[in-house]
Amino acid sequence: MQDTDLRGPGPLRVIPRTHSRSVLIANAKGGCGKTTLATNLAAYFANRGRATALMDFDPQGSSAYWLKLRPHSAPPVSGISAFTQPEHNQTRSFQQRLPWGIERVVMDSPAGLAGTELYHRVSEADLVVIPILPSPIDIHAAINFIRDIRLTGCLREGNKQLLAIANRVRTNTVMFRELNSFLQQLGLPAVTCIHDSQLYTRSAAQGLGIADIARSQAMDEKDRWVEIGSWIENQFAIQAHARDTAVNAQSDQLSNS
Repeated sequence: MQDTDLRGPGPLRVIPRTHSRSVLIANAKGGCGKTTLATNLAAYFANRGRATALMDFDPQGSSAYWLKLRPHSAPPVSGISAFTQPEHNQTRSFQQRLPWGIERVVMDSPAGLAGTELYHRVSEADLVVIPILPSPIDIHAAINFIRDIRLTGCLREGNKQLLAIANRVRTNTVMFRELNSFLQQLGLPAVTCIHDSQLYTRSAAQGLGIADIARSQAMDEKDRWVEIGSWIENQFAIQAHARDTAVNAQSDQLSNS
C-alpha cells in the first residue's frame, strides 16, 4: 500500500478544510482484536459519508492488508502505512501526512505499545479505544495498560475520553460478567460489546467491515457499531464545543483588556 492508497469508487470528494478527529485503537497485549476494531471503525465512518483515513502503525501491516483487499465498490478509505520507514530525504511527518479533507482518522497500533511511543500515539489522538478479551490474563494486562495511559497525562491535558470495548464475547458467560464488573470499577463508559462472530472473519477476508454488509445479514452487529460510532461522534462534539468555548472566552478576555 502506498502511503496514501485509496480504496473505493473514485477519489475523495472535495470538502472545506476541517480539523480531523482521530481515534487510537490500542492495547499493549497482542491478539485482543485491535485490527478488527480499527478496520470496522474505519468502515463505519466511511459508510457515514466521512472522509476517512486508516493509519497502520503495526509492523504486521494487517490493516494495510485489509485495505488492499477492500473493493472499489465500498465507500473509500484512505490508507497510510505508518509502520514503514520513510524514503530517502523524506521526513516521517511527511510520510504520515493526511490527504486533503480527511475528517476521521483511525490509528491501528502495535502490541507492546509503551513508553515514548505510547505517549506520542495518545497525544496525537482525540480518543482512545481499548479492546479487551474476556479472560483473566487480558483483564490483568488491561489494568496495567490503562494505568500507563493515564500516567502519560495526555488524557487529562487534552480532555480526552478512554473507551474500553469487550471484544469476542459471549454474553451468557461468567467471564463476560466479570469483565463488565471490571470496567465499571475503573469508571469506564459501558457502550457496547463485540460478539464472537464469524461475520468479522468473513468480512475482513474481503476488505469489508460490518458497516459494509447488508443489514439483513448482520443486524445485531450493525446496531452495535452504530452504538460505538454514535458514542464516539458525541465525544467529538463535546470536545469541539469545549474548544469553541475556550476560544470565545479567550477572545472576550482580549477584547475587554
